[in-house]
Amino acid sequence: MPKTQKNIKDIFEISQEFIKGKENGSSIIIPHICNNANVFSGHFSQDIDVHYPEVKANYNLLGKNFLSNNPGYVQFVDVEREPVYNRRLIIATMIAQNSLFSKNRRTLNYAYLVKSMVEIKKYVTRNFNSENSIRILLSKNAFRSGGGSWTFINNLIEDIWGNVDTQII
Repeated sequence: MPKTQKNIKDIFEISQEFIKGKENGSSIIIPHICNNANVFSGHFSQDIDVHYPEVKANYNLLGKNFLSNNPGYVQFVDVEREPVYNRRLIIATMIAQNSLFSKNRRTLNYAYLVKSMVEIKKYVTRNFNSENSIRILLSKNAFRSGGGSWTFINNLIEDIWGNVDTQII
């Protein structure tokens, strides 16, 4: 079961503590749900853009044609590397929304979300191990974007990322 962090710190502060932590540190992946319309929108996207503008730039480089033809694609962007312990902060932009947010309908596509989550799991398996640990740190509000059901999303997290240290902010 994922751990829920009840803390007033934001996800970016917490990720810094993990990548720079001496004893219990680790690399961090922050999953980020985006649309297939090549529009970097939403509160969490804006927060990412403020802290790591290269994530938006890389997303826009994909282009609308690529995004609309590759649902479930994940773009991994290394935004920071801690030099002493060689820990990384990685933003994983998941193309899991059809078009833009709408108050009247669910734009989050669960099939695309599952595909993206599986891609993140494969990335973790290929690139990290017990000596080079990783944590997935996610924003509950950002994951519910597009009208998704948190109960269902939480079940997906448990099923797909069950053996990966996952913390929810």
